[in-house]
Order: sequence, then C-alpha cells, then structure tokens
Amino acid sequence: MLVSGILADRRVAIVRESPRYSNDPPFHPSENVAEFPGQYIGKVDNPGFRAVRQALADLKLDGANWKTSRWNPFGQYVNPGETVFLKPNLVAHFNHGIYDGRDNDTDSLVTNGSVLRAVVDYVAKALDMRGTIIVGDCPIQGTYWDDVIHLTGLDAIKDYAHAAYPSIDFQLRDYRLGRASVENGRVRARIVDESERDKYVEVDLGKESLLVPIIGSNVEFGVPQYPRYRMRRAHTATTNLYLFHRDILDADFVVNLPKMKTHMKAGITCALKNFVGTIGHKDYLPHFRFGSPKNGGDEFPDGGVFWDLMWYFSHWDWELESGWRKRLYAMIAVFFAKLQRLLGAPRGFSNTGGGGWYGNDTLWRTILDIHRAFVYFDRDSRKVSSSALTNKKYFVILDGLVGGQKEGPLAPTPVESGVVLAGGNPLALDTVASTLMGFDWTKIPQLREGYGLTTMPLATFSPREIEVHYEGAVRSLNELRKAKGACAFHPPTGFRGRIECSM
Repeated sequence: MLVSGILADRRVAIVRESPRYSNDPPFHPSENVAEFPGQYIGKVDNPGFRAVRQALADLKLDGANWKTSRWNPFGQYVNPGETVFLKPNLVAHFNHGIYDGRDNDTDSLVTNGSVLRAVVDYVAKALDMRGTIIVGDCPIQGTYWDDVIHLTGLDAIKDYAHAAYPSIDFQLRDYRLGRASVENGRVRARIVDESERDKYVEVDLGKESLLVPIIGSNVEFGVPQYPRYRMRRAHTATTNLYLFHRDILDADFVVNLPKMKTHMKAGITCALKNFVGTIGHKDYLPHFRFGSPKNGGDEFPDGGVFWDLMWYFSHWDWELESGWRKRLYAMIAVFFAKLQRLLGAPRGFSNTGGGGWYGNDTLWRTILDIHRAFVYFDRDSRKVSSSALTNKKYFVILDGLVGGQKEGPLAPTPVESGVVLAGGNPLALDTVASTLMGFDWTKIPQLREGYGLTTMPLATFSPREIEVHYEGAVRSLNELRKAKGACAFHPPTGFRGRIECSM
C-alpha cells in the first residue's frame, strides 16, 4: 500500500462491545482464537482484544484465512524483520478533572492496554516473530512516564512481548525533549533535555503549510505554558517546521491508536489530533494566536479587563522557565481568576482560554499540517514533496469502549460508548467517530477543511463515499447518522452549542 492507498482507503469498521476493559495485564484474550493456537487464555473478560480482532475481520483483512491458524490481518502491511511504530494516546498519568473535585477516572483518558496488547500480537505475527515494535508518544510536559506506562499496563505488555517474541525488539519510547515540574496544574519549572536532538528531523512544509494564510506581524502563535522563542523560529511566512523523531518517519508500518474523546481546543481528539503527540517539542505546535478577536487573536473570546489581566500575567508566567518571578506571575493570574469568580463568572469559565473555544482558527491547521508532513515526507530526500510516494503503511484503531466527554483531553468524563473503530485513513475514521459521538463533522474544522485540501490532500474521496462496515452491513455516513446507537457525547465548554448534530 503506497501513499495513494492511504489516501484512497475509505473503509471504516465499527465494532460494538461491552463498555469496559480487562483489568488484568498483560491482557490475554479471554477466548480461544484460532490464529494463536496454544496461547494462554485470560481469566478476565477482555472486550478490548475481542473488539480489535473483530474490527480487523470486518475489514476483510486476510479474509481468506479468517478463523484459521493462518489468519494474518496485518500481513499485507508488514514484512518479516521490519519496524512497526505504535502511537497510543498516553497524554497524562491522571485525570486532571481531579483539580475540580472529580474522581480520577482514567478509562476515558488514555488508550487502554488491552487494545494495545491485541495490536502487539497481530503485528508480531505479521513480523513472523522478528523485527522491531516501538510504542512511543510525547505526553504533556508534566506527565510521569513510568506512571502512565504502569497505568496502561504497558510495562506488563513489554514483559510479555519479550517472553513471547524474543526475536522482536520491543521498545517503549518517551519522545519528549521537554518535561516539567507541575503544581496544581501550573508549571513550576521546565527541564529541556536535547541530548538526543540529532535523532529528530525538522520537517518543513514551508509555504504549503495551512498556517501561512494567518501568519502576520501583529500576532504570534502560542501554546499554553510554553515560551514563544522556539515557536517564532519554527513558523514564519516561508518556514513551517514540525519536529518528528526519525523512528516515526522511518518506520515501515505505523499504527495510530487514539482514544475517543472530546478536546477543549479542537472539538474532538481521535486519529488526526492524536498525531500531535508525535512532535518532540510542543512549542513547535501552534495552538492559537495570542489574544482575543478584538486584537487579532483567537486564544480566547473577548472579555473584560480582569479577564485580559488574568491572561496577561499568565503569558509572562509561560515565558519563564522557573524562579520566583514565574511563581509571582502565576499567583497574580490566579488572583484575577478568583476575582472573576467572586464577580459571578461561571465555574470552568477559564476553560475557554488557551485556544479552548469554537473561535480557534489555528489548531485545526496544525493538526492537518502534521499529518500532511508525515504522509508526504520522502525518506530519501528527507524533505516533503507533494509528489512523494513512499512504501510507508498506515492504519488506525480507535479505542472507544469507554470514551471521554466534556473537558477532554486532560479532564474527560467517562462515556460508556462501547465501540472500537478501525480503518486505513484518519480523516475517514474521524468523520465516522464524530458522527457516532453525536457531532456534526462539518462543524469540526480539521474534518471539514481536511476534505477541501487541494495540495497534499489527506483523502481522495468525499465523506459521502465513506464505507462504514457496521453490524454486518456496509453503510453510508448518512445511514449511520440515522441508525440507532449514537453515543451523544457532551462537548467541551468552549464548543457547547456549536458542534452538536441538529437531529
């Protein structure tokens, strides 16, 4: 499957399963499966493994061998001895809703280990027990890597893989070049470690970047809790850089393993948004333009003087790496936030800051840019080319057995959505996922604008041509919308009343 195959793959499978997970790492299947004869059968029911298996079958991958020991669904993507990169959503080691007094639910936060385990087994079979499997991500800067690995059971999966597939090099990789000490949701100090910077590649979209139309001299791009200096260098009218580790760019097969969640800055985070976690420095990622619409920005809606002062001091806080001045600016920002609450501002009003609202016209461009940079990166020239064809292969499996709604991606509230989706095109899969979530894909910019790309497109089909493999039939997107079973997720505060389906 060449790049053209990725762009043309309009199939998306939906599997319904129990809305829960096995809690028994390394998440063995709970039934005998013909393709893994003699495999240990787990004592705990495992809907995650079962759903992944069924989704691959519903897409007719190696259909001739289904339910036999020869079934090898990823065999058309992977050759023995190759390198496979798995990109889960490992954004944080705890649910940030705990700051608002809610329970620390993590089923709705990260890609579940039972889904990952199933993919590991099918990839290992395609590799014929020799090659490399890398599981990697760039969580937010305050995430404790060892904690999120343990939370998802990836430590147990690694031990299992080493024992079951000793000739496969199984790696867990934290690709962040920057980490932070965080207290009460605010960064107290940042630590930048660029000792392996030579293993990263700056992929330049140049004037083909979707950011170019909004680049101007009067506003700057930003990302919450990061300084501006690296962003200023990365994104100009002629240069637009995204920093990937070469493991991601040079892998022979990439499996994107997102979580089905809402997102305060993008509406939803599924396949497209999950790939933002492939970038080594977060301050290569424009999330908004500083300020409100009254001064040319889209960081937050227009507000009063205390609102502006809160963000003014927050911005000074973000510019400093550590020290007493950083703490002082943070304290002043918190003071103005509390003052607004005393004056009647609703709970959660600050969630619309940092680009967390429907008026954000920046982040969707970054989301699409990252996938375009990845898909059109030529491994020989090490540059992006609209005519580049590579032998890199790509697949998406979306974990939605328990989804996340409201203030995702860091503080989601769980939804017992009970679905796993699979497909070869991230735009098609996200369009189907948003429909299942009860949202209108035409109101989510990265989806609506994704179908309108004329250079470096991400799909060569229209939404009406998507083939939804669901409940034993192939349906259109319109038929799916009318079918029973939509999950009706609640959107985040800043998108409320703006992205829901009208019917």
